[in-house]
Amino acid sequence: MLFGIISLIGGNLHGFTSEEAAAWRVIFILLPLIALHTAPRARAALGAVVRRIFRSPKLIVLLLVNSAIMGAQLWVFMWGAAHGHAQDVAFGYFLLPLVMVVVGRFLFRDRLVILQWCAVAAAAIGVLAQLVIAGGITWPVLLIAGLYPVYFALRRATGLDTMQVFFLEIIVLTLPAVAMIVFFYASEPGRGIPAAWPLMLTMAILSGIAMVCYILASQLLPLSLFGLLSYLEPVLLLGASLLLGEVLTVGDIFVYIPIVIALVLLGLSGRPRKRPEFSR
Repeated sequence: MLFGIISLIGGNLHGFTSEEAAAWRVIFILLPLIALHTAPRARAALGAVVRRIFRSPKLIVLLLVNSAIMGAQLWVFMWGAAHGHAQDVAFGYFLLPLVMVVVGRFLFRDRLVILQWCAVAAAAIGVLAQLVIAGGITWPVLLIAGLYPVYFALRRATGLDTMQVFFLEIIVLTLPAVAMIVFFYASEPGRGIPAAWPLMLTMAILSGIAMVCYILASQLLPLSLFGLLSYLEPVLLLGASLLLGEVLTVGDIFVYIPIVIALVLLGLSGRPRKRPEFSR
């Protein structure tokens, strides 16, 4: 629910750029992560991960690459809401779980049950409909559904799919985030603080809260329930796009109905997957 609200607020941050919004999200995501790593056990786990990464130049490069991918995802989430492309962002998140199923099957030899194969087929119909009706897949959809699986696959292949690694990725993103905020205000000395700053502050705080809730949910909820709830997010993002003034056409029905059917089939397959931490 919070991520849907963040998307809705992102379309009303008048006076702020998408880059500024993403930068403030990074900072306010960092704060609760710092709090979560104050416990001795969490600090010890973080220290072990840091030592492992810094002993391997390859893992350092991987951390930087994945940090860049995560930064791009945080940015496009805000850019889509602010520039009338929230529906494209929602469609990207509709496709993401299905693309992850395909990636898991062909890169990691995950076994799929018949309902999961049917889900992939239904999603393929929806993508084909999008190609025919819209003349192609927009780049925000490709960025989310195409690049995010690379991020998750790299983390899984190297055993770096932990909360501690995500904490390090956000730390890497903090420096450019702070630099971006300083740059925008330094380049426009007379700009002042936009009137929408209460909304910006609310959005940034909700981003941090949403991440903490997501972490706690992944730890406290049964795996099956957590996996099923993750499929609700793109529905809420689509609802946010409609509230922001975007309109579903008749042709969109032929795109979204197969995708929704695919998500339902994934849920009914009995093997919902726990999505890796932090998909927005």
